[in-house]
Amino acid sequence: MSADKWSAEGIDILLAAFTVYLFFFYFGIFFKKRGNRIYVLSGVIVILLWQLMVSDVVRTSSVVFNIGVTVGITLLAVISIFEGKFWKKCFFTLIFDTIWMLLETLLNDFLMIYCERLAFSQNFGSLFSKLLFFMVIIALKKVLTNEEVMELPASRSILLIFIPIGSIYIMNAVFILASRTGWKKGETYSLVSVVILLLINVLVFYIYIKLAEDQQVRRRNMVYEQQLELCERHQEETELSMLRMRDVRHGMKNHFLSILAYAEQGECEKIIEFVDDVIEDGDLRALQIVGTGNIVVDSLVGYWKRTAEQAGIEFQAELSIPMEMPFKGADLSLILGNLLENAEEAAEKSKGEKNIYLRMKYDRKNLLITVENSYQGTLLKGKGEELRTTKKDKINHGIGLPSVRRAAEKYHGKVSIDSTMPGRFLIRVVLYGI
Repeated sequence: MSADKWSAEGIDILLAAFTVYLFFFYFGIFFKKRGNRIYVLSGVIVILLWQLMVSDVVRTSSVVFNIGVTVGITLLAVISIFEGKFWKKCFFTLIFDTIWMLLETLLNDFLMIYCERLAFSQNFGSLFSKLLFFMVIIALKKVLTNEEVMELPASRSILLIFIPIGSIYIMNAVFILASRTGWKKGETYSLVSVVILLLINVLVFYIYIKLAEDQQVRRRNMVYEQQLELCERHQEETELSMLRMRDVRHGMKNHFLSILAYAEQGECEKIIEFVDDVIEDGDLRALQIVGTGNIVVDSLVGYWKRTAEQAGIEFQAELSIPMEMPFKGADLSLILGNLLENAEEAAEKSKGEKNIYLRMKYDRKNLLITVENSYQGTLLKGKGEELRTTKKDKINHGIGLPSVRRAAEKYHGKVSIDSTMPGRFLIRVVLYGI
């Protein structure tokens, strides 16, 4: 093999390696890499084969076939290497390929206008288009520094996908018109069109992020509204309980006289019956539901205890927490509210015994929350330990464990699930105070 051929092969391998680097650099912003090395290695091999072998075959095919195979292979590699939802992968794969195609077209038009000799150098064009893409990714990563890119519902992702698809079509149409008509200023107009399409597709990132942020804000507002409603309800119930207690205290002298009379006659059973009647009439048992002094916890536990008991579910709570803790009320409301809502929903569907056990223990600025409940059927699981909602309104109710995990991570906490016991589901959340 001649030195020139060895040199060409070496350049191709280096460019393919640079492509793999760009692939991980870009998609690493939006997705988490799989832990399974076999899947990751398979994806890398797909990219390398595409760059070194298959691409030469496809270049002889039609443009539409070329674009379709490029997007398909990129998506296959993303699915193999990274975790995440399918529609999110489709969206960012299309944006990846679209921006890369636009940059290649942009560079080609620029060279055709100002340096036509270099426009026919495949290695030069491939290298500089990758360098341009590298700079775009760096700029993108600076904008998204330390921010987690949230997922949009499939319906909105599908709508945004039409932007890169339309860009590819327009770019191809402009390129064909400019090349076939022999238009003198065709390269210039093609260059301007590509720049506009490139800017539009870069702005899609901003649109996607803002839509995701808007969805997250609406979800948080729902949590805040629920928290305010529960706090108001808790305040009303506290005032009502105080009024009942005042009435009981007002008639306490007469109650003691009656108890004394039963005691003098040795009628213990009647004393017990009389005390039970006093407690029941004064609704004193309701005061024992929640009494930690923490308004968020008391209101949430009180609400879900009543809801569970109305549905025929046994609800037991063991709360050992102070009035004040180093955790935001909104985060506690989100975590505890989601756990109890999921527990009540699962226990209600159980055909056997229905129960919920809640334990909260605060020690040395650390909080342990344990929720155990009965359930029947099969858990709807997503990636990892993520549980999917069974409600129809998935956009507004699909908060679930991902939001609980994010809230726990604010305090360096952990969420663990144990569903190994038949008919039992247990979840633990640990929060570490600062």
